[in-house]
Amino acid sequence: MQDNINEIIANSININKDSLKDLKNVINNIKTSLNNKEALDAANAIDEKNNNGFIMNFNIINNIFTNIEKENMFYGDVTLSKKDADKIYGKELLDVGTVIVITDGNPYTLIEMSIRNIMAGNTTIFVNNGYMLGTNKLLITIIQSVLEKHNISKNLVQLYITENYEEVLNNFANIDLVIAIGDNNLQRSVLSKSKNKTITSGYENFDLYIEDNTHLDFINSILNSGLNIQVYVKDTIKINYDNSIEVKDLDEAILHINMSGNKYSSSIFTTSTDNASKFIKEVKSSYVTVNTSPTIERLLDIKQRDLVLEKTIIYPVEFKFDGNNTNINL
Repeated sequence: MQDNINEIIANSININKDSLKDLKNVINNIKTSLNNKEALDAANAIDEKNNNGFIMNFNIINNIFTNIEKENMFYGDVTLSKKDADKIYGKELLDVGTVIVITDGNPYTLIEMSIRNIMAGNTTIFVNNGYMLGTNKLLITIIQSVLEKHNISKNLVQLYITENYEEVLNNFANIDLVIAIGDNNLQRSVLSKSKNKTITSGYENFDLYIEDNTHLDFINSILNSGLNIQVYVKDTIKINYDNSIEVKDLDEAILHINMSGNKYSSSIFTTSTDNASKFIKEVKSSYVTVNTSPTIERLLDIKQRDLVLEKTIIYPVEFKFDGNNTNINL
């Protein structure tokens, strides 16, 4: 793993992307390699023992691949959409370029964004402060090993550890897209420093509003999961959770979530149908649930279309692509 951001960026922009072929097979091989539970469990256990991580759930990893497989969009794909008397129209998928992914160190994020950016033909530099370092370093090593087996530069996916995100973002001339995935503080910090197009997500950071005490046993089981959940409690409920925020009513809870929440997944626990409806309508999160855990989906709200460029193609019917006078047929 390189420890010089200038060298890392130089490596990323010098990759020959002519080697990005058979990407479906590359992704399948990465999936197979990540099923080496013994090695991942060992690295994961060390991080957890050092209070620098959590125990990973391999079902979530499998779900990541299951959902990615539904988005059949690969670098270089050409789709011919229609044909009239003298022209053919279509789309070609191209890479965005060099993508900086700043995260809170969650390894699920590294897995999914690695796969999606490989599919898109992007070079990816992951940046975090060292959380779950052992697990993330092993994941990068596994992915790079598969890339090299397919004659693709391992520098297509790299990892850089720093708490100084500005150090990375100052290289804006060599960056094509910034993605910030983490809690509200991380998102705001990156947005304030980035001079490039920036996409944000609060993936794996949840908001939960408790309006009455009807569901406390279920709520306690959710909060005991160890996930990053910000709790908001109506001031008439006589309960106290660590780091919870007391609010006077539904409007104040919605205000807090929309202003300083993570905008990923939010839940309300209530017996009021009207308040549930208002929460659903007004909360600005990617996922909203009622009387259900905000962790029920745990799907990254960044899609493949966010990571590619679509070029529109229009050419004459008589145009020859392969030099042997054979037309391209729809």
